[in-house]
Order: sequence, then C-alpha cells, then structure tokens
Amino acid sequence: MSDQPADVPPHAAEITASVTVAGSQATLLRDLAAVLGRTPESLAIEWAAGALPLPSESTGEDPRVPEWGLFDGPPDLSVRADEHVREGFSQ
Repeated sequence: MSDQPADVPPHAAEITASVTVAGSQATLLRDLAAVLGRTPESLAIEWAAGALPLPSESTGEDPRVPEWGLFDGPPDLSVRADEHVREGFSQ
C-alpha cells in the first residue's frame, strides 16, 4: 500500500442539475426566501436535496392543529399591557 491518493482525473466531469418547483410549494419557498433574505433558487435546491422539509399542506388544513379560538383575557388587556409586562419582569 502506498500513501498516494487514488488516481483522480484532474478535471472531473461537471454535474448540472435543474430544479423546478411549482404550485403551493413554490409560493412557500418564495415567501420563506423573502423572510430569510435568500434566493428562492437556493432554497429550492436545498428542498430538492432533502435538506429543507416543507409541509405538505398548510397549517390551517392540518387536522392535528386545533381551530383558533378567541383568547379569553381581561377586557383591559391591551390598555394595561405595559403594566402587565413590568409586573412580569419584577418577579
């Protein structure tokens, strides 16, 4: 055995790939890219490689997520929000 690396061609053949994303997944990738400050293309490549999982349906359609209900808090919650925050930090 020698300490020499295996013979590797000096210029390996290039690999070119193309990813096309359509429909709701494309919309989700565009929105996510805008939030993260990245390009939709870079996220599409990560998604195609399996590094970025996307939900198969929107959260609102997922039966595991309960329906949104109204928060039953004190009627003056918005008026006294600063007071509630200060009380929380003083504890």
